[in-house]
Amino acid sequence: MVVITLLPALLFSAADKLWPLTLPGSDRQPASVVLDRHGQPLRYFADQEGIWRHRVSVDQVSDDYLQALLAYEDRFFYQHPGINPLSLLRALGQFVRHGRVISGGSTLTMQVARILDPHSRSVAGKLWQMFRALQLEQQLSKVQILELYLNYAPFGGVLEGIQAASFHYLSKPAHRLRPAEAALMAVLPQAPSRYRPDRYPQRAEEARNKVLDRLSEQGVWDKPKVLRAKQEPVDIRPMDNPLVAPHLAYRLYKATPETSVHYSTLDQQLQLQVESRLAYGASVMGREVSAAALVIDNRNHNVLAYAGSADFLAKERQGQVDMVQAVRSPGSSLKPFLYGLALDKSLIHSQSLLADVPFVSQHYQPENFNRHFSGPVSASQALQLSLNLPFVQLIEAYGAQNFMNRLLSSGIDLSVPGGEGNPAMILGGAGIQLEHLVRLYASLANQGKVPELKFSLSEADSGKDNSRNTKDDRSDWVHHLSDAKQTHQFRHLLSPQAAWITWDTLRAVRIPTSAGVDAARRLSGQIGWKTGTSWGHRDAWAIGVSQNYTIGVWVGRADGRPMTKGRTGYNTSGPILFDLFRAISPRVSPVKQPEGIQEHVICWPDGRSEAVVRQCDQSFLALTIRGVTPRTLDLNPEQLFYDPSHTILLDQNTGLRVNRACLQGEVEKAEVSLWPDFLAPWLPSDKKVLTRLPEWAGQCLSYLNDKRDIHLSGVKPGQVFLLKKDSLVVPVKLEQGFVARHWYLNGNRIAGNASQIKLKLSLETPEHNELLVIGQDGWMIRLPFYVYKQD
Repeated sequence: MVVITLLPALLFSAADKLWPLTLPGSDRQPASVVLDRHGQPLRYFADQEGIWRHRVSVDQVSDDYLQALLAYEDRFFYQHPGINPLSLLRALGQFVRHGRVISGGSTLTMQVARILDPHSRSVAGKLWQMFRALQLEQQLSKVQILELYLNYAPFGGVLEGIQAASFHYLSKPAHRLRPAEAALMAVLPQAPSRYRPDRYPQRAEEARNKVLDRLSEQGVWDKPKVLRAKQEPVDIRPMDNPLVAPHLAYRLYKATPETSVHYSTLDQQLQLQVESRLAYGASVMGREVSAAALVIDNRNHNVLAYAGSADFLAKERQGQVDMVQAVRSPGSSLKPFLYGLALDKSLIHSQSLLADVPFVSQHYQPENFNRHFSGPVSASQALQLSLNLPFVQLIEAYGAQNFMNRLLSSGIDLSVPGGEGNPAMILGGAGIQLEHLVRLYASLANQGKVPELKFSLSEADSGKDNSRNTKDDRSDWVHHLSDAKQTHQFRHLLSPQAAWITWDTLRAVRIPTSAGVDAARRLSGQIGWKTGTSWGHRDAWAIGVSQNYTIGVWVGRADGRPMTKGRTGYNTSGPILFDLFRAISPRVSPVKQPEGIQEHVICWPDGRSEAVVRQCDQSFLALTIRGVTPRTLDLNPEQLFYDPSHTILLDQNTGLRVNRACLQGEVEKAEVSLWPDFLAPWLPSDKKVLTRLPEWAGQCLSYLNDKRDIHLSGVKPGQVFLLKKDSLVVPVKLEQGFVARHWYLNGNRIAGNASQIKLKLSLETPEHNELLVIGQDGWMIRLPFYVYKQD
């Protein structure tokens, strides 16, 4: 009796060793899907064998689907040992009575066994299936067996598993299936080709209703729920493979290819709007021009839209190159951060006097984008007009290496030739990604802290409650995640005060007329924004910041070749930027002002508050950090600030100017305020040095040459030079005793603090030229001359 009892167990054990069950390996890379923040599919990636299968666990599937599946396929799943004898007997009786298979009698475990180890539909095959089912029950728990079915059940073609079927047929994850959809998905594996809902909706509806009737008969669902489900038509779109945000989708997939479902922070509807606007913007600029854009929520730093190109599938635009991550020249777009850092270092306030004049920096000779010079300008005006020369002056004062180090320490990747900071960085002589540039600008709305951008949501963020696809949920998508408590990573770059003053300065930049009257009316003063254009019109940037959003736009060619001349950040990227701001929300609001910002009346040329300045030639209302008003910066590399106060000696009787070499009688000291001599050519006559200083006393004229013309040898007014060779060097010299602080040729500074120079002329020299020489006391010599090539 004992032998008879143990014999089946012994035979099963022997068979189990002879024919062990092979379970699917977990090392196989699954198919992946990337979702937006509401669970809408953005892009699919098949596994290595081209199968669409997305891993899913029992708790990631709709309860309605599990109820429909078990009620229809195996209501005693949790009670039987893998084989249900009653079901087998019922199936056998139906076969004898009708002469054909009415129901298979297979349990859910047996179906999993057939999926894992296919076999013929014969008596031998059925016995083999039963053996494999017993093996499954011996080795796995019920939940594990159920999950095998959820992941490997056939749903037609290359679709396997409920998650893949739900995404491809219904464009939603399996945990969001409605009752009618759950019933349809439960019956579909029985005949995937016959019941395919996108091709045979009538058959699919009949099969679904059969499941619903079963649920009602068994009392799993009440009649009203079943009736509502039956009233829902089967209206399934043909399967498609979405290609929304393809660059970010691929980026997330490559980062963790073992992940089956990637929950991104993107909003599909906003993403489509951004892609559409970029495609249109690029289409009017030529077939080879591309564009990229990044939209982030400043409150939680979620990326809401990520467009790496104007058209992913356009070969002529090289659309598959992700320009969000491409390293390109930023043009002038780094200037706001030098401005903010200089505020924090007390080098400037918003109305500090800067010099828009030609000069040679310590490393190279810069010029403005428009090749014109404005002379004296305020720091805020220099930023708003994006003047180059004042910012070269500013980076020389701040320190190019210091500027580079501050950006790097804030987590920003900056590519600089040679790896050392230089003044050219501020004019575009560096490389940066759009992603990192947007992070920098986001700091202006985050109290000077540079955030880490968030591209993915945790599973908790994208759970069932957060992913309902209803109109009510979509209406407040802006606040959906921003109100959640999240931990953010920041790196400090600016103080809150410097960040806000920088933003406030940028919001005065004029909105492009091509952005439209409506955009100008609604968005003016609400957005701080800046453009940038790299050398040769290769890159055109526009980045804007409001209280809640930061948007960055890049336009150019992915291969780095120049665009059509005249394409700038202002006229190409700027209109797209404001189009995106207009689309993102009707409630764009300005950045909130922090404490510690004070307004003070300051004076030029000194730069400090009028309360401490003796002479105020021009006054301005400046924004300061806690009332700090530094003096005007000097162009002289040997001293940081310019002191306009000069002490002179006057004859008490005549009031004329004297010096210690010609003192006679009683003298007195007097204080005069003088403007910097490097601004002399741009100053009105009443502000020039010679006007400000009294005339010299007669007894001093023998010691000075100020009363007569200063002679210059080597070049005469109107002189013509005929070049017989490729070049010519002309020695030019001031008369003895005179030293010029600045030497300019055609507006470009060529020397300083010299009494003589060697003027180099070549075939590249223009025909009409002007040599300008400026002395320390404000005297000037202007000499026009001409250069011609001799035939």
